Amino acid sequence: MYRPEMRELVAFVEVARQLNFTRAAASLGVSVPTFSQALRGLEEKLGVRLLARTTRSVSLTEAGAEFLESLSPLLDSFDAALDGLNKFRTGTGGRLRILGSRAASTIMVGPIIGRFLASHPNVELEMLVDDLHVDLVENRIDAGIQVGERIEKDMIAVKLVDPFEEILMASPSYLAGRTKPSEPADLENHRCVRLRSSWDGTLSSWVLTKNDIKIEHSAGAHFVANDLRVMAAAIIGGAGIGLLPKALVPEALARGELVHVLEGWSSRVSGIYLFYPSRRQIPAALSAFINFMKTNKSRAFEA
Repeated sequence: MYRPEMRELVAFVEVARQLNFTRAAASLGVSVPTFSQALRGLEEKLGVRLLARTTRSVSLTEAGAEFLESLSPLLDSFDAALDGLNKFRTGTGGRLRILGSRAASTIMVGPIIGRFLASHPNVELEMLVDDLHVDLVENRIDAGIQVGERIEKDMIAVKLVDPFEEILMASPSYLAGRTKPSEPADLENHRCVRLRSSWDGTLSSWVLTKNDIKIEHSAGAHFVANDLRVMAAAIIGGAGIGLLPKALVPEALARGELVHVLEGWSSRVSGIYLFYPSRRQIPAALSAFINFMKTNKSRAFEA
């Protein structure tokens, strides 16, 4: 029986993960024709069709899906074995793939990642910025950074940010000529800017607390976006009142482009965590990244 070469197996796993030849080839640093030829050669040698191709898409055949399921643990073990050699090197090296929510990636990771790369020059880090529910193991992602409510129970979680508050904000231009809300019920008379979760597609009510009082308010949805940064830009532009973490818009608050609405009322978020699959041996590069993020915790969300 034909024994595939490791490069062929890696190419198959990558295209199975990406379901796109161009992105998969770029990820592995090879040309698309070379990449495609290697996969066709693998199928011919195995005598089984692994991928279903059209001019617009790539998908796994039944045989390909079964092969991927069997192959993934073997490649994980291979990666762990290679990573175990890091202790014999003078510095930590390897490739990391980190999934981060949009807000956490922008506020927490982006500003400090240069310091991590400077102290670990042999690490190659790819940041996948997305608010979708992505299976880390299935997609060969080393770790994620997300709010606590969305982390699966079988993950190991490391707290990066303590619970923090989101507050209602509006622009002075929107409030000009309008009566500023003094209690949550007054929001019924205002345009509201809402977030639709990319995670599960929901448009959640605003859960607001003040001292020991807690209310759930089904605010209007005059403008809806699935990105906090788009919401912030819309609120600054006068679209209405919206709920945002202060850490996302510190300059706008400092310049007076946004003002706090319903002072004393806020919505609490459980905190932000770095999480990763449980495994016997944590790759050295991931261990270094975890320690770096713990040491360089962002205080921005807690401001």
